[in-house]
Amino acid sequence: MKHFLLYPVIGVLFLFGGCGNNSPWQGDYFFSFEHDMEGWAAKGTDLDNPPVEWSIRRTQEMVKDGNTALKFYLSNLNDAGKIWIERSFDVKSDSLYQVNVRYSFASTDWGDMNHWTIITGVMQGPPQSRDDLIYQGDTGNGSEADTGYKWLEKSYGFTAQSSSSGKLYVIIGIWGTWETPRTYYVDSVHVTFEEK
Repeated sequence: MKHFLLYPVIGVLFLFGGCGNNSPWQGDYFFSFEHDMEGWAAKGTDLDNPPVEWSIRRTQEMVKDGNTALKFYLSNLNDAGKIWIERSFDVKSDSLYQVNVRYSFASTDWGDMNHWTIITGVMQGPPQSRDDLIYQGDTGNGSEADTGYKWLEKSYGFTAQSSSSGKLYVIIGIWGTWETPRTYYVDSVHVTFEEK
């Protein structure tokens, strides 16, 4: 079986021949959202009772790389909203992978209280409910005073088993854990896969 090394750069996929049957399948992806969503879809759950306003869209208001980033807005009046982006990646079926997800995250949340929760994970299929999401640390930017937005570098590692259809899904988002409207920005998303 021939393996391939995949190098998508800003939505463009390049295929190179592998080095033989014993080479691990690897993938290296970078997304800066300069021209479109680059295969990522906006999703959400727990956005009713009462219904809340939310959006995930490209913007040039606040960027880390290039001219465009993603803006996450959630008016979390129900104290439960969760919004994220997700994207499927083609990998070898029924195989174990080490996956690293890195990105730049801009937050105004300062101090020690009332932070929201970051969502980032890798899974076999798209999440269907809050129980399928993978929660990480909080959205605090480390400042002791309100100094506005601060870019943070987030990095998370996962061990994930691919599905029989040869897919893995990556998600990045926020969980509103405080009843207030908030806006965050995500840019420079870097996802790497290495077969174990």
